[in-house]
Amino acid sequence: MKSRMLADGGIRTCPCGAPRSRLAQYYSAGETDFVLCGDCGCVFRSNFPTEVELVDIYKKAYSSTNINEIETEQESGDYSIQSYANYLLSSITRSGDRILDYGAGTGALVATLRSQGYDTQGVEFATNAREFCATERQISLQANLECTPDNHYQVITMIEVIEHLTDLTETLSELYRVLAPGGTLLVTTPSRTGIRARLEKGYWREAQKKFHLFLFDRRSIFFHMKKAGFTGIRRKLFGPLQKPGLQFALYARATQLVGLSGTLCVIAHKEPGPLQEPG
Repeated sequence: MKSRMLADGGIRTCPCGAPRSRLAQYYSAGETDFVLCGDCGCVFRSNFPTEVELVDIYKKAYSSTNINEIETEQESGDYSIQSYANYLLSSITRSGDRILDYGAGTGALVATLRSQGYDTQGVEFATNAREFCATERQISLQANLECTPDNHYQVITMIEVIEHLTDLTETLSELYRVLAPGGTLLVTTPSRTGIRARLEKGYWREAQKKFHLFLFDRRSIFFHMKKAGFTGIRRKLFGPLQKPGLQFALYARATQLVGLSGTLCVIAHKEPGPLQEPG
């Protein structure tokens, strides 16, 4: 994961700037530390893990055993990675595009896109994941965007990452900074309006994960992406399938059709500007 850590292990107000008086408890059972912002519709933990706690969480998640057994709970499987790669190559990227995978995990999507000839880089917070990628894939991932020039990437992906961010506003602003004018940002995240989220509430699997700090719906994710400067924001109703098999495909398409999909897939852009030149 994915962003600058908060030193005090907490958050006092919503990233939209609303006062705490606009916050209300979201779940009455299960994970009861989530609050809902009445201004932007964002749901987030009232107390974030500390930096030490988060480092430990990701260190354990990316242990060699978990990576080898594909049990990190941080990464999409091979089928999902290929599905997203196929979607990017067929619908978003153009020849010569530079691509950034933000929250790259062990670098599977980076490696897949590189194999198709694209100049692709990755950013990943977790040290173990970066080390695995360097050793097993011979790809060096960055720990952050500090050394990345402005307007550098034509395409940025953030697959199941935005819900992990410790500084939502700062990270989205940084992604906007490094995205080239006219470029595209692809974001996916667990949807808190999906059928399982609605039925399971505070016992929903995605809410139970302590490293999930935000839970988004369409309104809240649009709000914060627009706040960071992105334009042309739209939900992709029929997103890439994440699992193989006809049964899953039928279920996924049916829930997507009626707006109850477990995954929120959003595409946004950075408007071209006469004073902005690719880095």
